[in-house]
Amino acid sequence: MKKTLLFFSILLSVLSFSQKNNLKNFQIVSYEIESPDKITFNSYSRISGNGKLDVFISGYRGNAYYSYQLDENEIKKLNELGKDHPENFVERRQLQPNEGYAGSRNYISFLKNGKQQSICFIIPFMNSDFKEVLKMLEDKIYSQKDAAKIPGFKIDFEKLENEILKQNEIDNYLPQKSLPPPSMR
Repeated sequence: MKKTLLFFSILLSVLSFSQKNNLKNFQIVSYEIESPDKITFNSYSRISGNGKLDVFISGYRGNAYYSYQLDENEIKKLNELGKDHPENFVERRQLQPNEGYAGSRNYISFLKNGKQQSICFIIPFMNSDFKEVLKMLEDKIYSQKDAAKIPGFKIDFEKLENEILKQNEIDNYLPQKSLPPPSMR
């Protein structure tokens, strides 16, 4: 009896100290603007409260779904995004002279203390703290491990598209895709 009680006490203390994702309804999306009212999804990821990362990727081999578990350190890093409004991670709002951008746009959304927080961004505009968390997530999202493959999960792409287009109007400083001008030789 004492051993059973001790076991459950230890188990309860371990569970109570394990890291939880403080950002509810966390979503991260990579997308392309096709027209003012249409986007194409490259990837969609969501993270549950216990750190389960579900991933949808639209790739050259078709659509694929994956599921990963973030460890305590990864969840701790993720929670760093909730210390400030995502807009405060923006380091600059325009490209440098002779700089182009040909990558995807990104969208992050989550609930923090019951308030919706979201931002459309490109990586070059974000500060190093944000980039560190994003790199950690992208390493998981794009690893595409066969062992992590799952049959799929439901995504409301229409609702998501409306959210992104609305936020994209707010974050209207994002550049269109372009390559830098040719060098002058």
